[in-house]
Amino acid sequence: MEELGNIIVIGSGNWGTTLAMIFSKRNKVYLWTINEQEANEINKTREVKFLPGIKLPENIVIEKKFSRQIEKNDIIITAIPSRFIDDLTDEFIAHNTEEFIIVNASKGVEHTTLKTVWETVMAKLPKVQFANLAGPTIARELAEGIPAKAILAARDVALLFQLQQKLENDLLKFEFSRDIKGVELASALKGLIAIAVGMADGLGFKTNIFGIIMTYGVDEFVTIMKFLGVYHKTAYSIAGIGDLITTCISENSRNRKFGKLLGQGYSTENALKEVGMVVEGVSMAKTINKLAKFNLSIPLISCVTRIIFEDVKDAKKEFLNTLNSISG
Repeated sequence: MEELGNIIVIGSGNWGTTLAMIFSKRNKVYLWTINEQEANEINKTREVKFLPGIKLPENIVIEKKFSRQIEKNDIIITAIPSRFIDDLTDEFIAHNTEEFIIVNASKGVEHTTLKTVWETVMAKLPKVQFANLAGPTIARELAEGIPAKAILAARDVALLFQLQQKLENDLLKFEFSRDIKGVELASALKGLIAIAVGMADGLGFKTNIFGIIMTYGVDEFVTIMKFLGVYHKTAYSIAGIGDLITTCISENSRNRKFGKLLGQGYSTENALKEVGMVVEGVSMAKTINKLAKFNLSIPLISCVTRIIFEDVKDAKKEFLNTLNSISG
């Protein structure tokens, strides 16, 4: 393989900006925003609103997306809400850009088709070299210089080694996997369990119940992954249980915060407004609703989706009854 080219991060939210900061430790990085106005604002302050108090290094170039031509060996890191990935593939095609390296850092599954980001991208851009980045990586912690470890997943082992050499540094280390779909699915599912832990917190439960939720949550991961024909042992990797535990215990997790607000009596709409950022676990809950007709044994996740989308009169009773009905 030829030497890797530019690093371009698409998405200037807290995760995309954090990744730009991490990878700028050893490389020049281009951070793409949705429009020129946003690029100008960030360039003026060298700060994004989702990471207040953290200044961007000078070797990060902020510009509106598609300000420069993407070359074959450039690394495009996507860190946008997963529901916008399909539109982004259309933008690549419109700009005659169909052959490059993509490292997907977006989390979620398209809820109408159950396609992962990998499947969505490859259906339209078959010449792309695809890798997925996932794992226990809370953006704020990394932005503050606290180290972490993630998984890079790709079918091409040579690509994994090249990406490791280009992207890894003392702040972020990588494990490898070839199970792209399993890593993506585990990463998307974990948000639902984090919502459940937050919900339990908001309802007045404490750590005894949190541990039960995480344990049952991993079991339900495996049930869903087996049903979808995915290598279920990926649920026990750092992309699965590692990411799940981190997201469940972190006060910086938007999924956990959303769940806690629900438990405190907020409506779904008001809880989302209060969080102020995309909560991918809610999108995943819509996907799980589609699986309900297959009678999968996922009582905990089903309970969470009911509380999110239905008018449950006594959420605490519903929650406790569900946990007591589950037998390991």
